[in-house]
Amino acid sequence: MTDLQVRPATAADLPRLQPWLAPGAARGLPPPGARGDAWLVAARRADQQPLACLRLRRAIGLDLPRHWYHVGWVVHAAAELGLFHRLQTLQLCNDLTGANELADIAWQPGLDATAQAEVLAPLLAAAVQTLRDAPPLAGAGPVLIAELQGLADAGGQSPFWQGLGRPFYSGDTQQAAQRFGPAWRHHVAALMPRQPVYSAFLPAAAQAAIGQTHPDMAVLADLLRDIGLRPSGHITIDQGGPVLAAPLDLLAR
Repeated sequence: MTDLQVRPATAADLPRLQPWLAPGAARGLPPPGARGDAWLVAARRADQQPLACLRLRRAIGLDLPRHWYHVGWVVHAAAELGLFHRLQTLQLCNDLTGANELADIAWQPGLDATAQAEVLAPLLAAAVQTLRDAPPLAGAGPVLIAELQGLADAGGQSPFWQGLGRPFYSGDTQQAAQRFGPAWRHHVAALMPRQPVYSAFLPAAAQAAIGQTHPDMAVLADLLRDIGLRPSGHITIDQGGPVLAAPLDLLAR
């Protein structure tokens, strides 16, 4: 698509963007200069209709704590008994506090893989350049992250959430997201265990979902890796989707 333009989003774009985004994600565009956040859209030059959007967030987690699971390993060994077990653990954490984030990445439904790549690639490039050109922001770290949607069935149910989250919060996650927006995960994190969780204790489907990306995110995942983001060893607390990250100075130019 050679007739694309990447530009800041405006209030007039909101009605088109809202159906693409997670509940509550586009309740309102930030005013100019608000915490350094910025909404960008890739739009057709001819009619200025957005085809994709993203939100560049800076210094995340400083106003409202953000939570992830850090995926680690512990070894239980007894040489005398000839036993050696390497077990995966999930530890609730705030490790990526202060990072910059490519969030709310969405596109017009119905675009095939080629069209998705054509609208998302310049949008991601523009976001990275915007970040490079931005003035310093207090608390902002030198890392860029992006969360990818994890596995879910046709009804939107996440096997990871069903295995680990549901026992601690039995409410409707869609209603929670509608009420609180993306911040619902902050509120539910208060109910989650603070001690390391052995993934071996989870149902097989939940274990298999750890760090896996939803098939609909395949093009986006490839493009994020093209600009230099890599798995960070963290996953989202609701779907277990991977969190990609990289230092800003290592991102592709």
